[in-house]
Amino acid sequence: MSILSYEENGQTYWKYYLNRRSKKNPRIRLQRMQRGFKSRKEAEKEERFQLVQITSEIARLESQGCSWESIIDRWSQFNELYPSARIMKTTVWDYANLARKWTQAWLKRPASEITRGEGRLLLNQVADLGNTSAYQKKLKSVINLIYLWGIDERLIVGPHHSPVFGVDTTKKEQEKLPEILTHEQIKTLLREAKDRQHPWYPIWAVSVLTGCRNGEVFGLRHEDVELVSLEEASRQKTLPPHERNFGLIRLTRSWNKRLKKYGPLKARYWRNVPVSSELYMILMELKQQNFGSDEHGQFFLPRFSTWKEGYQAKVLRAFCREIGIPTVRFHTLRACFATHLISRGVPSTTVMKICGWRDLKTAERYIRLAGVDERGATEGLDFIPNDQGIMEKVVNLYDYREANKNATL
Repeated sequence: MSILSYEENGQTYWKYYLNRRSKKNPRIRLQRMQRGFKSRKEAEKEERFQLVQITSEIARLESQGCSWESIIDRWSQFNELYPSARIMKTTVWDYANLARKWTQAWLKRPASEITRGEGRLLLNQVADLGNTSAYQKKLKSVINLIYLWGIDERLIVGPHHSPVFGVDTTKKEQEKLPEILTHEQIKTLLREAKDRQHPWYPIWAVSVLTGCRNGEVFGLRHEDVELVSLEEASRQKTLPPHERNFGLIRLTRSWNKRLKKYGPLKARYWRNVPVSSELYMILMELKQQNFGSDEHGQFFLPRFSTWKEGYQAKVLRAFCREIGIPTVRFHTLRACFATHLISRGVPSTTVMKICGWRDLKTAERYIRLAGVDERGATEGLDFIPNDQGIMEKVVNLYDYREANKNATL
């Protein structure tokens, strides 16, 4: 509060200036100024009146709580100051950007005034623009997460649920078959890459034979790979497959392209990957080479700028097109590893441990893709009579075709 005099056209006038900020919410700030009073008394009278008005307006705004934009900003700041094991820093950025992108019409409004009708309209607009039900569900979860935080922190006064809480999304689309390579296609990929001396061959081979994520493979150092001697490897090959031990890879770090630094693994705990006999020979060759080093140790795999910058999928897809197999993402190599292990009868719990999955929900996708749960399930129906006779017809038909084939030759 201040009352000041000033000169204008040879006469003395008075003015007042008010500046008030909320103690509950520092972002709420109101100002008033008026000039042209002929006496100090008139200026003081009007100042007192405006002070009452400002105080009332601040109280009203405090009762409404913060704006939606303020809630998003403060949620982001809170999670950066107090990192959670459940939400990575890059995830915080993605969630905040997603919320700002789709709720621009809400940003300047008090969060408490946003209704469920507006939430329903938002999700319908997202669906009308062709976004999948999974994308709608993700946006809904992000808004719920940030809004509930605002309620818990008493920044949103009044509502107990977010504007999209309980709002239905559109029906789920038909699920698409995930990208995957067959056993023969994987062999073709590695054989062609090796024969053509493709510089990415060792990276693809290590990825598909370990199931490691891209950042985990990028983070491999010599100290992370423990291999038995050649003499011991020869002895191990004489043992039954489930008893063999050619060494292990201990994963402790992962490269984060967006943060431009190494961090913990996605599951936030280190894990071991057993080395198979075919991977053993590849790793032994790589151990003899020098690809440079950094503060974490000597690089185990070759380094390419395209890899560090995140173009590994582009390189893989281009080579797949070149050799005539389905084009896949780099992460698909991990899916191939898990799916083919499960299809060979390796227990899902073992695959989960090797791949670093905490719960069965993620692994179930690869179990379903491998088809192990359904295998042989229809063999016991026995609906058609004289099954033996049918099988004999199948055999006779095969013999008939072979006989005709030989006669033609």
